[in-house]
Amino acid sequence: MNYRKYILTIILSSSIIFAQNGGTISFPDARTVAMGSQTAVTSTGVYSILGNPANLAMQGTTIEISTILPLPSINAVTGNDFMSFNELDYYFGGVDDGNGNTIGRYLNETEKETLLSQFDNENIIQTSTAINLFSISVSPGKEIGSFGFSINDIVGQRTGVPKDLVDLLLFGNQLERTYHLNDFVLSTSYLREYDFSYARDFSSLFNGFFDSFSAGITLKLVHGYAYSEIETIGTTITTMSDHSILIKNDLKANLAVSQDFGIEWDWDSRKKISNISPFLSPAGTGFGLNIGFAAKLDSIWTLGLSITDIGSVNWDTEPVSYESHGSFLITDVTDSTMSDSLSAALEPTGSYSDGFTSSLPTVLRLGVSFRLDRFLNGNFPGEMLLALGYNQGFNNSLNNTTKPLFSIGFEWKPISQFPIRSGFTFGGFDGFAWSLGIGLDVDFLELNFASADVISALQGNDTRVVQFTVGSRWKF
Repeated sequence: MNYRKYILTIILSSSIIFAQNGGTISFPDARTVAMGSQTAVTSTGVYSILGNPANLAMQGTTIEISTILPLPSINAVTGNDFMSFNELDYYFGGVDDGNGNTIGRYLNETEKETLLSQFDNENIIQTSTAINLFSISVSPGKEIGSFGFSINDIVGQRTGVPKDLVDLLLFGNQLERTYHLNDFVLSTSYLREYDFSYARDFSSLFNGFFDSFSAGITLKLVHGYAYSEIETIGTTITTMSDHSILIKNDLKANLAVSQDFGIEWDWDSRKKISNISPFLSPAGTGFGLNIGFAAKLDSIWTLGLSITDIGSVNWDTEPVSYESHGSFLITDVTDSTMSDSLSAALEPTGSYSDGFTSSLPTVLRLGVSFRLDRFLNGNFPGEMLLALGYNQGFNNSLNNTTKPLFSIGFEWKPISQFPIRSGFTFGGFDGFAWSLGIGLDVDFLELNFASADVISALQGNDTRVVQFTVGSRWKF
């Protein structure tokens, strides 16, 4: 017997409540992305506010500003870890019926097995976009220290597809088998963070051992405009030996959205008015912290360490909870009345809740860089910076992973105005990636462009990921 109709009823009724897009915190700049994301040592000036605030104290100019002109600083990525865009189009894009109409593709058994084999990893679909609305850093002098401020909007989404669900949809329910949907993931958020940074040089404490040694801190105020998550899901579908189907549902989902969106809930009779503006009223508020240290040796070596996004967001303005707990036995799939009974028994029930908390994507970042041209006493064409990095996430919140990321990269300036950057990363989301980027630096203005994975770009529609990073900053 084919069970697609009933499982889709459960999943769609569970996921239909997640209508908002969501986000992430603290993204690397285009220069850092191009080199492989050694953020602890390669983020400088206004970009160090998010990557390593200690680097503010090493800023080479008095003032830096980053805004939407001439280029906004944007980091955007979408992709998955199980199927290329060509494969998605083949299996789900449909075919021409010969009359100019697109119809669904009918898969044979071999194609079904091939499709199912694609879902052997975590089966994660992820999208995130981070936009820097405004940043400024000021360095009045070594004795005073350096200051920074930035505003960033972050939107993101993560979906995890259970392999058992794909198996069920492709082959139907098998006798005496239980399908588990506990791997189903659906999380979204839309956040805005306000960052306040301070850094100062403390090299005098080390009796001249370092050319410079600085420490910095960034305090974050986070406004959450929308968030959703599946807190728990323990849904199972079992086909008994007598062909009856037992569905057990155990679902709890949390949701919070700004009241300015004007969303009305079926259990609340109050009239809501939409009031969309650049400054929405938050549905949640949180606080975060970046701390960092940086040191220079002999003007050749730079060392960096930072821990970013320590903190959380408390969603406490009319948060919503959807829950469904219970079981239902289908004894006759041909009985149309059982579909209504199924929906009534298992459809999630919504209500206002006491609130919930989401974690920021906390990451430890280590890095070291080496000026090859200075080591060779100028016997090198232009300037060459080599960098190594290690990033370790402490949770699996949006745009984070506990899989460690190692990176190696370089920045070469054959002439000072045209830097060329590249790097390789190992681990993290992608496993392996080759990054590449260029820049234009004309003293008072800097433009940067980068791709975190050139291999994906060269693969065209055979890639699983699309990503780009751009940015600009003014220097005075």
